[in-house]
Amino acid sequence: MASKHSFAVPVHQPFDWESLLAFLRLRATPGVESVTESAYIRTACSRSRLQAVSVRYHQEKSLLHVDYTGDSADQAELEQRVRHLFKPEVNTSAIEEFLSRDPWLRGFVRQRPGLRVPGGWCGFEVAIRAVLGQQISVAAATTLMGRLVRLAGSKAGEGEWLFPTPMQVCSADLSCMGIPGKRRETVKALAAFFAEQDERCLLQPDAVERLLQIGGIGRWTAGYILMRSSADSDQWPEGDLVLRKALGAADNMLSHSELAARFSRWSPYRSYATIHIWRGYASSTNAAAPDARDRRSN
Repeated sequence: MASKHSFAVPVHQPFDWESLLAFLRLRATPGVESVTESAYIRTACSRSRLQAVSVRYHQEKSLLHVDYTGDSADQAELEQRVRHLFKPEVNTSAIEEFLSRDPWLRGFVRQRPGLRVPGGWCGFEVAIRAVLGQQISVAAATTLMGRLVRLAGSKAGEGEWLFPTPMQVCSADLSCMGIPGKRRETVKALAAFFAEQDERCLLQPDAVERLLQIGGIGRWTAGYILMRSSADSDQWPEGDLVLRKALGAADNMLSHSELAARFSRWSPYRSYATIHIWRGYASSTNAAAPDARDRRSN
C-alpha cells in the first residue's frame, strides 16, 4: 500500500479560493482531475511513482493542505506544482490597487479581492487545453481532454488516468478524437515542441514567438498558455471573444485593435485584468464561466 503524506503551504491573504475552484472545476480533465466543493483532486506521477493528490484550503490558518500518496521525497516537486497552480504566495493588493484606478475595472476588482490567475499542474497540460479549446465551448474542450487522456495517457486505476507525456501524445493515434485534421497536426506539433524543449520552453523571453511558429497557434492561444504557465502577469489572450463582449457596448463588441488599446492601459497586469473581467462578466450574465473561444488570425 502506498504511503500517505501531507504538507502545508502558507497562503497570502486575501485569497479567493472559491473562484480558483470554480475555474478549475469546469476545466477538470476527466479521469485525471476532479474538483469538489472544497478540494482539488488528481492523479499524478513523480519519478515514475504514481500519486493521488488532494489540495484543500484552511481559511482560518491561511494554509493550503496537501495530502498525497507516494514517497516523501516527492514533496518538493509537489509543492512547486501546487504553488504554480494556485499562486498562494502572490500579494494581490498592489495589483488590485493598480487595476482599481480604472473606473471600469474597479467594480470587478472589488467584487473578488484575492483573485488569482489560475495556473496549471504543468505547462504541457495548459498548452494542450488551449489548443483543444480553440473555437469551441469550455465544456466541449473538457470532453476532448478526456478523449486525449484515454487515447494517449496511462491508466492508473479504475477510472483513473495519468495525463499523457509529450512523447505519448507524439506516438498516439488521435484519428478518432473527433477534431479536424489540422487541429490534430497542431496537437502533435505542440507535443513535439515540448518533448524537445521541456517545460522550460515557456520561461524563455521569446516564448510567444516560439509558440507562434507552431502551425495552428495564434496570439489568443499563445497568450492563454503563457497567462497560465509563466510568471509574467502581463500575458493575456489577445482577441478573446468574452473580453471583446464585456468591454464593448450592447450588441457591439470591440474590435481586436480596440481591445488591444484598452488592455494597454492595464499593463503590467493584463493577466489579472483578464481573469477579473472573465469572472465578473460570468457573474453579471448569470453564466457559470466565460465561453472563451480563440478567434485566430493565422
